[in-house]
Amino acid sequence: MTPQPPQQPIRPRVGQVRGEFQLGTSRIKRVGVSRWHWGDIYHWMLTVSWPRFFLLVGALYLITNLVFALAFYAVPGSISNARPGYFPDCVFFSIETLATVGYGYMNPATTYGHIVASTEILLGMVEVAAVTGLLFARFSRPTSRIMFSNVAVITPFNGVPTLMLRAGNERANLILEASVRASLVRRETTLEGQVFTRFYDLTLERENSGVFALTWTILHKIDETSPLFGKTQHDLQSEGTTLAVAISGTDDTLNDFVHARQTYAAEHIFFGHHFADILSDKMEGNVRVLDYSKFHDIYPDGSREGSMPGAALAHPG
Repeated sequence: MTPQPPQQPIRPRVGQVRGEFQLGTSRIKRVGVSRWHWGDIYHWMLTVSWPRFFLLVGALYLITNLVFALAFYAVPGSISNARPGYFPDCVFFSIETLATVGYGYMNPATTYGHIVASTEILLGMVEVAAVTGLLFARFSRPTSRIMFSNVAVITPFNGVPTLMLRAGNERANLILEASVRASLVRRETTLEGQVFTRFYDLTLERENSGVFALTWTILHKIDETSPLFGKTQHDLQSEGTTLAVAISGTDDTLNDFVHARQTYAAEHIFFGHHFADILSDKMEGNVRVLDYSKFHDIYPDGSREGSMPGAALAHPG
């Protein structure tokens, strides 16, 4: 019978989740600090989701028009040819004024009307400039499509227990001068009995590459110098261990810096398993096939299905 890949736990989200910082399966909530600062508006508008961004822009547009429509409506006669007491005429006039599209049937009729219209035109120019800048910044912000394997594995590699995980470039481009860093985070108790969170930088087989194009199998040998030496699955869980990985480099298309990160909790690290080989040995013409559908598949050590990835996948390219 062909062995089946073991069921894998859901990969945790990375970064902020509703005001909390996600690290592995742990969530950390900040308290005792200011939750809002006016200087953070620009940063916040760049990080909100696209639906929420357009919802906020639409709300700002609607509120601005309603406020100035009320200002026109409060003083009857400030708009020529507007129907007396008919609020929609004030709203449509406000929209025309905010957009600076010029006037047709209706126009400011009094000094008060001209003052309100001038104020709205100025505010409209500021809002259009701000929203245009935010749209450009959101669209031009460099992003990467680097995928990480759902789990990490610990398996013998060249006779040494090795921590492995996969990264892949989903775009048909190159990431130049790519570098990877991996850190282990766990709780430790000091001699004084204080629980302390420690960060350990893991030594990797290869931390830099001139070109990251397809896949990268990230390797960390577990020897006497490794913080994982002698650890079991139970040890990792009891210590609240989290593996954090980050890849950065220069996108050759955008010519700008990009990065990606992922974390793995203890239950996302499988002992005695290896990744399926995703690079086909068979040639289709002069082309070898890289099967991303098996990117996350792992198998128990000793099974013939999904042998250890070849040397071509141990390095980026």
